[in-house]
Amino acid sequence: MFSKYIASSSGFPLHSLAAAAVATLAPPFPRIVLLKLSLLSTSTAGNDRPTGYPEAKNTCPISEFLLNECGLCESQLSGILKKRPHLVRTRSTHTAQQAVQLLRDSGFTEDQVCKIITRNPSILTYNADRQLKPKIEFMKTLGLTAHEIGNVTCQGPRLLSHSIEKTVQPNILYLQNLFGSEADVSKVLKRVPGILVNTNMPERLRNKLKYLASFGIPENEIKDLVRRNPVILNVSMDKMQKNMDFIIHTAGLPAKFLLSCPLLPAFSLESRIKPRHKVLMSISALQPSERLPSLTYVLSLSERKFLEKYVNCSPYATKLLEIYRGKPVGLDVIQ
Repeated sequence: MFSKYIASSSGFPLHSLAAAAVATLAPPFPRIVLLKLSLLSTSTAGNDRPTGYPEAKNTCPISEFLLNECGLCESQLSGILKKRPHLVRTRSTHTAQQAVQLLRDSGFTEDQVCKIITRNPSILTYNADRQLKPKIEFMKTLGLTAHEIGNVTCQGPRLLSHSIEKTVQPNILYLQNLFGSEADVSKVLKRVPGILVNTNMPERLRNKLKYLASFGIPENEIKDLVRRNPVILNVSMDKMQKNMDFIIHTAGLPAKFLLSCPLLPAFSLESRIKPRHKVLMSISALQPSERLPSLTYVLSLSERKFLEKYVNCSPYATKLLEIYRGKPVGLDVIQ
């Protein structure tokens, strides 16, 4: 009860109150209580410094290893410890050293090693021979060079965290059956390595292909579409449906428009597709004789190029920019 009172007191450090109490207690007070209060005083005094104090971070073995031997900067170190704070308590860097050395021995550049560590710091706790090496060797069987494996791992660092047998291999087999070529699978892996660690990837991809086939697009054309632009494999079904719905029901284009604009499912509907379509429609209303580009071409441009070619050079530039930015502007007020 007495210790509760001390813990609930405000305005004074806990260890100061405990020390004062020890000094003023009468001798008859049980010695066990005095001992507990003394221990309480010393333990709390060491905790004045807040958790994650910078000095503690920079002096722990793993921090020194990452800064001095891996060449990471302070901001990268802070990011790693924020993701994996338990690393501060690591007393030995032996496991981390072996993991990093394996990456180097596998042909990864120092830049690739740093990126992999910062993006997936958990690998510092993995057994190099048992957990990391088999995954790197597996990627070699897909025809990837050491540098390509390094790039793939940088883009999809979770590849080193997932089971080959349970996740990666089933996804590889599905893609091989889909495309019929290991070379095509390697291309997919280089572009969207994260697809290989998606759980239930075969089922999700089947649903996407089935959805596209519902528009009457032949299966071979769908496969070719995915082969040329595998990034759409990572697009959610919801996003794909919303983009297709806009193209068909608002823009009035056929579903096969997707074949001429294969990245359509990956584009942002609100910040890319809608604004650019509105600008084209506005130009058409303001300058009927103006020859408009295809929506496919317009969507493929960077924002800077799009604004330069179709907004900034227009006599209605100010209003078109407002339309592009989503401000309600009636075309009848543009003179």
